[in-house]
Amino acid sequence: MSRLLILGATGGTGAALIRQALELGHDVSAFARTPATIPVPHHERLRALRGDVMDAEQVSRAVSGHDAVLSALGSRGMGPTRVYSEGITHVLRAMKEHGVRRLIAVTAAGIGEEQQSALWFRVLVKPLLRNRYSDMLRMEEALRQSDVDWTVVRVPKLTDGRLTKECRASVDASPPGGYFLGGPTISREDVAYFMLSQLESDEHLRKAVALTY
Repeated sequence: MSRLLILGATGGTGAALIRQALELGHDVSAFARTPATIPVPHHERLRALRGDVMDAEQVSRAVSGHDAVLSALGSRGMGPTRVYSEGITHVLRAMKEHGVRRLIAVTAAGIGEEQQSALWFRVLVKPLLRNRYSDMLRMEEALRQSDVDWTVVRVPKLTDGRLTKECRASVDASPPGGYFLGGPTISREDVAYFMLSQLESDEHLRKAVALTY
């Protein structure tokens, strides 16, 4: 079993990652600015770490001693953000410092170049989420420039549906329909299931994959 650091631990996907990782027998550290808001009951193999991903020193302390990092970072609001790109820069620096190799991170459908000319993206998504999408793109580029064993998981609209274990991954593609529009959906439980499954797989090393049913 592995020692996992989970970023974005207070969100729905982060909580699913924590629950499923514990069920699999992993030791889990949940990194959050307010650990008391992590929506998972106390567990003997769960450790809550207080910190901000925008603080490089706090991130370094958190990464130390782990085997892998799973990022479900999210940004609230529509304004400019650097939580994805700057946050992942701190994570990558800390991983190099502490010799941690494996990183699995969530971004969103529509990040890939192939989606930029799609009508729904130009007219509906880009004006609303341009800041978030731009920063996710910067995050993906930072990963591509790194030497860690990364996997990016691009997801469509997330739901609170049940775990099906029936999701499939397509390399370097994004499903049509952004992560909040009509179109493809996927449950947070299945996203977490797929991310954890990649800990023992090298099939998607240094690749961006689109997750769909």
